[in-house]
Amino acid sequence: MARGRLGGRRWMMWLGGGTFVAVGGMMLFICLVVLLIAGPFLGGSDNNGPHTIVNSKGIPAEYLDLIVSAANNAGCPEVTPALLAAQLYQESGFNPRASSPVGAMGIAQFMPGTWATHGGGGDVWNPADAIPAAARYDCAVAASVAAVPGSGQEKMLAAYNAGPGAVLAFSGLPPFPETRNYVRTILAKAREYGDDLAAGAVVSAEAVGPVVAFMRSQVGKAYVWGSVGPDTWDCSSLVQAAYRAIGVQLPRVTTEQLAAGPQVSGADIQPGDLLFTPGSDGTVAAPGHVGMYVGDGQVIDAKGARWGVVVSDISAWTTVVAVTRPLAAKT
Repeated sequence: MARGRLGGRRWMMWLGGGTFVAVGGMMLFICLVVLLIAGPFLGGSDNNGPHTIVNSKGIPAEYLDLIVSAANNAGCPEVTPALLAAQLYQESGFNPRASSPVGAMGIAQFMPGTWATHGGGGDVWNPADAIPAAARYDCAVAASVAAVPGSGQEKMLAAYNAGPGAVLAFSGLPPFPETRNYVRTILAKAREYGDDLAAGAVVSAEAVGPVVAFMRSQVGKAYVWGSVGPDTWDCSSLVQAAYRAIGVQLPRVTTEQLAAGPQVSGADIQPGDLLFTPGSDGTVAAPGHVGMYVGDGQVIDAKGARWGVVVSDISAWTTVVAVTRPLAAKT
């Protein structure tokens, strides 16, 4: 992890056991060090889990259980088994003996100084030590940029790649092409692996009832891309509003709603589940459309400008690429 890809080209670097930021002065430096050390303990240990990996193809069998366990015990919702696996794939190709010209080591590509602080006294070349340390370190980085608006996973990965100082300075993802490609590549790989709840995915009808009732109350309203209601909607703002009605916060856009998960099997679909399709402007890896299963074989979605908010038979949803159950982690 933190393998100094940016060298001297940028104003953020990792040194020894801490973070030095050449912007913002000593106070920013102190705040970041405190957050990186205390991060996993801020905000509790709820990781929306436990989760498992849906598609483990390409992940070495000897590391699969270790990755799942490390992610589920990392201490923050941003780190899921699929995302951690994708990051390890990006960093080393799951090679525990990997090393880089700048000194990064092992399956998680820790720099010596970062490992000294976050390695827990383990062996950086031993995946049993390095993988859990990577998950914990990700959570520490996530905590250091938690106050910045945006997707938690995107901010975490960007801060890992470019440093928390860069994310704080730009109040979001830095404009660096390398960093943005790093984030995009890992999130796409994580979607390929897929997160699923390992257990406890059943949601009661009482819990999801108000969400379904909200969706039914919106049928017939118009579709306007970018609208957030209450008289017009687009697909993602509609389902976001439905869950917000019971105090559950979903991200605003479809791809981030999918990343928020947790994913479940489409073979056991339940009312309140979100169905994702490529839509007219998305892909299998980055779906552009979302609707909600409301029971009785029906789906409600803000379908498009020609149709508005409609009810359709689930049999018409032939291109579903993922299903999530937002309430599953709350039960």
